[in-house]
Amino acid sequence: MTDKAKMQGSELFEQAMKNYEQALQSGLKLQQESARWWMDLMTQAGSPQEWQHRFSEVAAGSMANLQKRMEENLKVVEHNSRVSVELLKKAVDAAKADTVAAGQAKVQELWDASLEALRANTTAINQVNAKWVESWMQFVPKGKAASSARVAA
Repeated sequence: MTDKAKMQGSELFEQAMKNYEQALQSGLKLQQESARWWMDLMTQAGSPQEWQHRFSEVAAGSMANLQKRMEENLKVVEHNSRVSVELLKKAVDAAKADTVAAGQAKVQELWDASLEALRANTTAINQVNAKWVESWMQFVPKGKAASSARVAA
């Protein structure tokens, strides 16, 4: 393995660890906010009609966000499918090399393309996950404020 490939692998690993740490922190924050929201909701229990109204609001508000996030996920899957086909083509080309030097060059090209694909995939998934968490984080305070307003009324 060349020094360039080792350096790319090391940078990729560091970026993946950083992304994982950010996702973990966002997930913990989401869990804390969700727990607070549920506790507030449960302590302010009202009539069954009020519960039905609250959950109808929750469902209506979350469907638009859910649809957007699912579309983003589908785009990532489609992109990954195209990249996978390209990587497969590069692998086949490397296997068909006439000389050892040509084979090594094609394998190096495949390795570089694979690392780049992994980096791009990690970034895309991290962005999509961050948007999922952000959507829920925006929703939780709204639900909390709405339930507090009803209780005050």
